[in-house]
Amino acid sequence: MRLPVHNLKLNFSTDVIRRESPSFNVVGLLPGSDPKLKVETIVIGAHYDHLGRGGEGSLAPREGDIHHGADDNASGVAGLIELVRMLSTQNPKPRRTIVFIAFSGEARGSDRIELLRQSSCMPLANTIAMINMDMIGRLKDQKLIVGGVGTAQEWKDEIRTLRNSPPRQEAFLFTLEITLERRRLSIAVALTLNEDGYGPAIILLLRETDAGALFWTGNHEDYH
Repeated sequence: MRLPVHNLKLNFSTDVIRRESPSFNVVGLLPGSDPKLKVETIVIGAHYDHLGRGGEGSLAPREGDIHHGADDNASGVAGLIELVRMLSTQNPKPRRTIVFIAFSGEARGSDRIELLRQSSCMPLANTIAMINMDMIGRLKDQKLIVGGVGTAQEWKDEIRTLRNSPPRQEAFLFTLEITLERRRLSIAVALTLNEDGYGPAIILLLRETDAGALFWTGNHEDYH
């Protein structure tokens, strides 16, 4: 038999224990081939950390559940590694110096930028552009989102060549030519452009440069 309880007051308290652990950015540098332009730096980045265990605000809302991260952001890191392979083996080499960065502590973007600002391998003053890849593994309905196109006229000029008209924010179709397992494929991609495209994380680095772009294929429920 269950009886209702009336006029009962409960008081409780809890402590939050913060555990700090070291984290690292993984940086690779490909020197530019042009004697004059090699002093300028282009950054290509992706964050390699993830939430791990779920909790409030994640897609694994129960505390302790595994929050799989194949697309947040192992996909961006895979793209980063592939660009390292392509740019380091192509001939001729890129004229400007390319800095590849796999970020940790992605959600603490301002801290990451401060560490980079103190780094001798990548003076931010010489960084003219950044390309950031965050969640690029799920091309749902062939939709690709590019943010930050308003940070430099060069982005708009490049995109204009895709459709022969000034870029706007709405989506438009273009054909992407890729080579997969020695086969040449054509894929129709719906490209959506955002002028700013800034997020709360390491994308803050885009604000430190004259030009920055974020590549993203959108949210979805299945991060794994």
